Amino acid sequence: MNPLMTFLTYPLILDIPIYVILISLWILGILFNLVRYIRELLYLNRMFKKLEEQSEICKIKNLLPDYNGNNYDVLITSYCDSPKVLGSKKVIILLNIHFEEDKLQIILMHEIKHIENHDYYIKQFVNFLTITYWWFPPVYILRKNIDLFLEIRVDEKVVKKMSERERLNYAQLLIHVQKSLVNKTDPFAKEYYSFLIDDSSNVLEYRIRYILEESFMKKTNYLLLVVICSLVFFSNSIIFEASFPAPSAETPYVTVSEDTLDNAYIIQHKDGTYTLFIDGEQGSIEDPTVSPFSEIPIIKE
Repeated sequence: MNPLMTFLTYPLILDIPIYVILISLWILGILFNLVRYIRELLYLNRMFKKLEEQSEICKIKNLLPDYNGNNYDVLITSYCDSPKVLGSKKVIILLNIHFEEDKLQIILMHEIKHIENHDYYIKQFVNFLTITYWWFPPVYILRKNIDLFLEIRVDEKVVKKMSERERLNYAQLLIHVQKSLVNKTDPFAKEYYSFLIDDSSNVLEYRIRYILEESFMKKTNYLLLVVICSLVFFSNSIIFEASFPAPSAETPYVTVSEDTLDNAYIIQHKDGTYTLFIDGEQGSIEDPTVSPFSEIPIIKE
């Protein structure tokens, strides 16, 4: 048996092998994170219902008469710290701040792009990766940076056909919105951000730099992206094992069965090696403490 399997099958507590303990801890971690995820989702739904009661509800076409796309619901409220999309309901949460029509159009088009890109479901996919692979540190880095990726992707589509001057105005609008939010409070606490598409100030600096420098024009190789995302899944399929030289034809070996073990014994040589004797046949073994050799008597040379 190779060293890795010896370690994993070693009985650590109450004769329970280490691999069973590790798998049990993995499953317990998944269940714990899943319960926490469900509790946060239920809390968010309750907060959304309260927000509906205290907000002005309208349609996008009420705000943008010339808009021809899907007529999503818009909640206008004073209780949020930034524009948001509640993706599961496809509702845009807008701040109760007066904007000129052209600026309001840019803000709403940005949020609409989040819905059309299915960004909410991308975030939930990352959430489930984190729930399942909670022991794998890179998934937390992915979750931490997913907002930046989604915001820059939307910015790219919004400003794609804009002139340099229009891109500058777009960046100034982002700054203007954030300045208007200094004293705002948000009922959607930060720990529930994973259910929202949030245009917060945390990623504002990166977004503005990307917009003005046109760094978003540098496309990521999709094949490379697929390979990187697949690493998490394939990591469970890889088992590292130590290599052993194949036995030569001259190496003595015996076939062991439970019926022949009653008459077997092991010789421990002075050089630390072991030889198994069964019914007049003999063969070398590496570890007499593992099954099925652990019950066979050992005779020191």
